[in-house]
Amino acid sequence: MERLKLLISWLLILAGAVEAVWGLLQVYGYEPSNHSLYALTGSFYNPGPYSGFLAICLPLALHEWLNGKRFWKHLALAALVLMVVILPSGMSRSAWLAALVASGYVWAMHYPKVIVRYWKALLVGGLLLVVLGIGAYHWKKDSADGRLLMWKIAFTEVPATIGVGWENVAGAYGDAQERYFASGKGTEQEKHVAGAPEYVFNEYLQVGIAWGVPVLFVILTVVIVLFSWGHRDRQYGVCGGLFSLAVFAFSSYPFQFLEFILAFLALLVCCALGYRKVWVRWTALVLGIGIGVYLSCNRPQKNARRMFEQAHALHKSGEWHASIELLEETMKVSSDAMILNIIGKNYQALGQPYLAEIWYIRSTNRLPNRVYPYYLLAKLYAEHPRYFPKEKLEWAARMVLEKKAKVESTAIKQMREEMKKMLEEKE
Repeated sequence: MERLKLLISWLLILAGAVEAVWGLLQVYGYEPSNHSLYALTGSFYNPGPYSGFLAICLPLALHEWLNGKRFWKHLALAALVLMVVILPSGMSRSAWLAALVASGYVWAMHYPKVIVRYWKALLVGGLLLVVLGIGAYHWKKDSADGRLLMWKIAFTEVPATIGVGWENVAGAYGDAQERYFASGKGTEQEKHVAGAPEYVFNEYLQVGIAWGVPVLFVILTVVIVLFSWGHRDRQYGVCGGLFSLAVFAFSSYPFQFLEFILAFLALLVCCALGYRKVWVRWTALVLGIGIGVYLSCNRPQKNARRMFEQAHALHKSGEWHASIELLEETMKVSSDAMILNIIGKNYQALGQPYLAEIWYIRSTNRLPNRVYPYYLLAKLYAEHPRYFPKEKLEWAARMVLEKKAKVESTAIKQMREEMKKMLEEKE
């Protein structure tokens, strides 16, 4: 069992080293990135999860460097240096914090006397981290406020006693955000940073919404128990990896990737293999492999983006009823407000302006910082003056002209020019 634990640890260390080399090659232009907006992604499509994966592997390399012998010690140091060098380039504050906290845990377990001897210096270091954390918040304030809004809505608005299913979390969140802003609770800053996320950027909330709070409680209990077994077995690197994942999962979405799930299961199995009773070790090993195989073969099947594209194509070809049906199915797995806009356009094309108005207004509530749904409302009111009073048209047009867009674009400028002409013609 000792060899198996060591093998799993080294597989993760080597995986981290390979990702680090891959990232360095991307930074220097020798390998293409997997995302057009980012130079650094490793084998992932985004620098966030890439950095998070490095943050999990880093404490294992640190442990082997501090605890290893001869060749393995030097190999662990080489892997550690590679990961430390490339990690800042990912620009992921969540990964930085996870790596720092987990590495601090590993270091403290190897040198416990240092904590006692230099507790004042460590206290100053902790205060410095708080200051740096405040600075990091203001460095990307809108991004941080956006995540705080997601957590707030996910925690207070989404029913999570039973669970909606892993695929349906985004759809449930979108409905909750719509209810939140429709109730008038949102502040101006919250309206400004609101988005249509695929995940809630907090896996604890994600699991709670998907499977219910009782399941979340059971999972956390199992993880804490296994962590304590690994800690008692002095598997500080493995426990450091779990610690890092726990911190990273608080403000990111690692379990959307199979690599993180398999790494998570591997770390838990290592902890269980340190237990005294043989049957517990073998049970943990079999369960870990079984769950890994199950998750590998049963990934979420619905692709919200593809479903939306098909529904949009149906709308353009005049198959409005079929488009509505597919879009309503897409709403279950996506929080995108554009779905509501296209449903409204379908009803408008079907000659049902009141239903179209309902869906456009729902879109303004789901994403209050978007100008486009107000533009659609103005066009609807102008097209059906017999059904809607003139005041509604003026209100919608004014919203297009005066509303501050989250991102200014040529399309928004064109909408505003059109609204100016429309108001001038009505006068």
